[in-house]
Amino acid sequence: MQHFDVAVLGAGSGLIISEAALKKGLDCAVIEKGAWGGTCLNRGCIPSKMLVYPADLIRQAQRGKAVGVAFLEPKIDWAKITRNMQDQIDANITLEKEMDSQKGLTTFKGEASFVDSHTLKIRLNDGGIAQITADTIVIATGARTRIPEIMGLQETGFQTSESVFGGQFPNAPYESLLIIGGGATGCEFAHIFSAMGTKVTLTALRAHLLRQWEPEISQALREHMEAQGLSVHTSLNAVSMAKEGGLKHVTFQDMARGGQVTLSAQEVFLAPGIVPNTDKLNLQAAGILTDHRGFVLTNNRLNTNLPHVYAIGDANGVDALRHKANYEAEVLSDILFGTGKRCADYSATPRAVYTSPQCASVGMTEQAARATGVKVRVAYNRYSDIVAGRAMGYWGSGVDGGFAKIITDESGRLMGAHVIGYQAAALVQPFAYLMNAGGPRQMNDPGGLSPITHAMVIHPSLNELTAWALGNFTDPPPPQPLL
Repeated sequence: MQHFDVAVLGAGSGLIISEAALKKGLDCAVIEKGAWGGTCLNRGCIPSKMLVYPADLIRQAQRGKAVGVAFLEPKIDWAKITRNMQDQIDANITLEKEMDSQKGLTTFKGEASFVDSHTLKIRLNDGGIAQITADTIVIATGARTRIPEIMGLQETGFQTSESVFGGQFPNAPYESLLIIGGGATGCEFAHIFSAMGTKVTLTALRAHLLRQWEPEISQALREHMEAQGLSVHTSLNAVSMAKEGGLKHVTFQDMARGGQVTLSAQEVFLAPGIVPNTDKLNLQAAGILTDHRGFVLTNNRLNTNLPHVYAIGDANGVDALRHKANYEAEVLSDILFGTGKRCADYSATPRAVYTSPQCASVGMTEQAARATGVKVRVAYNRYSDIVAGRAMGYWGSGVDGGFAKIITDESGRLMGAHVIGYQAAALVQPFAYLMNAGGPRQMNDPGGLSPITHAMVIHPSLNELTAWALGNFTDPPPPQPLL
């Protein structure tokens, strides 16, 4: 039986851990059943952004009339868009090959489960079985789309982000698409396909889209979507599905008004939330605790209830964001192989939804801020209130503009920042830096880089250009002799 210093379950953000372990000269095992790179690279934020940008171009062109520029109807090369997306997904093949050559690293293509707190059984993809032990184990197994219990679902058929990026991507934009789920994934796919000419119907179980966001942002996004021709329905719970006449029909229970409503489309896309990939890990054999949904319970040191077992990323249920997972991996790398001083702090977690317009936020909503009991101040500014916004054709509020909402306490301490509008993700990121510089998060003297280097950076966004540059410092060239 092979023994390792560190075993990492999952080849997404977990690779940051394995890389740090290897730099310390430790023997490390990485176990991954599927493609390397994790959810983001293979079936999440990266391939979806290869679709978002073309959709953004279409929406920007449509807005041209607001500034006196009219474009012809776009000619969409769907095959090229698809090819660009697939090329990005295929990058994980190179990643895996590069990691296989790393000294001290052993990779296992398969699915791990606990035998006891230090022992893992691996069901290899080729049918074999391997068993290993490790001093330190990191659970980074990610999550997948939650499949709701809907009568007739399997018989009717559906798509998820896993299937659509896993070989079932359509050969052409759907004529019509019904999306079940009003979170980030559902809203982004609604933007993508509606811009490409698909008749999109978006449904949400809750009363608002993006239910954990600032309600004003959620409402503004809905108004923008409806102005773009999308049909948006909230407070609907899907109960049954059937296929007839070339269409898929979904019957919903109307949770707000009572009764039932049936909506139809060529295809149904499920995005009702996620469940962790922990159900096959046999966590009970190791005595690892989870919540009622199966997410692994961790503290601010990423520890489970066992001192040598850690969980990062989607597996621990704290914000399903790749940059959050990367941040946790960096914090854990410091805990295990560095100073040991860092802790995970989620109070300045930035978020972005790549719709048209973009939505972005960091920190508390106004409601959450007021619930703390402190005196809260709220500031607004609209795109139409600044020259740059008016230059882009934003002259009002509602569907004719966007806004920023900033929340502070009475002393001026930042508590939250929320933006809906052009390049919202880039506009919110500096507030993440500022919030990261406050209180216990300030780890160096004022004027240092720690507010940036220790902050989470929205992924993917233009903010990475400058934030990641700080990891590319080079030594200055030696001085040249004077002639």
